Amino acid sequence: MVSATGLGSGIDIEGLVTGLVNAERVPAEQRLVQREVKVTTLVSAFGTAKGSLSDLQSSIAELKSLTTYSKISATSSASSKVAVSATSSAQAASYQVGVTNLAETQSFASTAYASTATFGTGTLTLTLGTPTYNGTTPDTYDTFTADSTKTAVNVSITSSNNTLSGIRDAINTADAGVSASLIKDGTNFRLLLTTDETGVANSVQITSGGISADVGGADVASLSSFDFDTATTTSDGLQQTQAAENAAFSINGLAGLTSASNTVTDAVTGVTLTLKATTDTDASITVSANQGAITSAIDKFVAGYNGYIDIFNQLTDYNATAKTRGALQGDFSARSIMSNVRSAIANTVPGLDGSYRSLADIGIVTDAKGQLSVDSTKLNAALAADPDAVTGMFADTTYNGTAVTGVAARLDTILTDYLASDGILESRTDSLSKSLSRINDDRAVVARRLDSLEARYRAQFNAMDSLLSNITATGDFLTQQLKNLPGAYDGSK
Repeated sequence: MVSATGLGSGIDIEGLVTGLVNAERVPAEQRLVQREVKVTTLVSAFGTAKGSLSDLQSSIAELKSLTTYSKISATSSASSKVAVSATSSAQAASYQVGVTNLAETQSFASTAYASTATFGTGTLTLTLGTPTYNGTTPDTYDTFTADSTKTAVNVSITSSNNTLSGIRDAINTADAGVSASLIKDGTNFRLLLTTDETGVANSVQITSGGISADVGGADVASLSSFDFDTATTTSDGLQQTQAAENAAFSINGLAGLTSASNTVTDAVTGVTLTLKATTDTDASITVSANQGAITSAIDKFVAGYNGYIDIFNQLTDYNATAKTRGALQGDFSARSIMSNVRSAIANTVPGLDGSYRSLADIGIVTDAKGQLSVDSTKLNAALAADPDAVTGMFADTTYNGTAVTGVAARLDTILTDYLASDGILESRTDSLSKSLSRINDDRAVVARRLDSLEARYRAQFNAMDSLLSNITATGDFLTQQLKNLPGAYDGSK
């Protein structure tokens, strides 16, 4: 606004009005700013507190889950020959595993043919099942028992696919449990067939049939060239290059164990053995509780708790050196949260009646600043001596027939209440947000009051200026009239 001088009085009315209004404005606005800063600081502090509690809750997720304590570790002294894995259903134990034979797929090779060779048309029927053998090398079937759970597959051979490559592609497309390929043998080619799965019961019988299954002539070979069934002799049809075999192994000296697959899942409950090679010396298999999963979960909890303590100490402590106080120092809500969380981890766990009843008993202790540290030696000793007590120390479980609620489970319930949408932190934040809204309302009220005050001051000063202007004009008039009176002294002598 452009300042103007009073026309009648010569007084700087705008300057006076501005100065008087500012004298009212500045302290009022300072009070509002101070209130706003205080409330905003509290909103930020409660947001920080809520974030630290959320992080703390995340850090105990694994500790309160029973799955963490049921994890199993399985190792093999000869993993290149016998690999091992285990699930939570496995029992801690040691095993000696020897492998005398690996499971094998079945393989066949045809006679060598020119790449231009064609064959009779008809059908190749592929049937999976279990054979018995007649003779030695090369073996032929004596009997064959089809697998009733698997349907025989008919592969149609027509004039459009009655070549080596056509038959190969037709077999692969049929999804009959057999894979076909071609291999070059000198200047000619052989059709190779291999079953998809290992084990004697996954052997295959191949039989040709159809109106034109056998066609003579120099340029056309018989489709029966790809037969391998009980009627096949060593002089015709496919030749078996590898018989299907079961894996043969022993566990703790118990020999004669077999498996159609090299991945053995049913020999030991919860344990999977992967047979990779035969052994001269038994592989030592060790199945034990996975203490590493438990100690890792404890480390996460300790780190999460110490992070929470750092933040809450900053929010609630007084720094005597810097003479500064935390935003939540003396706040009842913050003190209540810290007290309840501290009690949740410090108290003994009801229902645990042995040597391990509190965190301190298993090596997790609190220092002067409220932070946790772990004595690994003491913790490992507790895990070895009484793993069930360690489980009960943290999770909801049963110990010696008594239901117990561990530290992590108890703390999780407390934190869930604090972090809920209707919890104390959300309630305090909502209340502070309303205070900020009221400050904005108060600021609008102050602005309106000052506008009114400014208008009143300006009206008063303008009235005064007008009065002074009238007084001045009257004085000037009287002075002029007095000068005009006869004999009036004009001040010249």
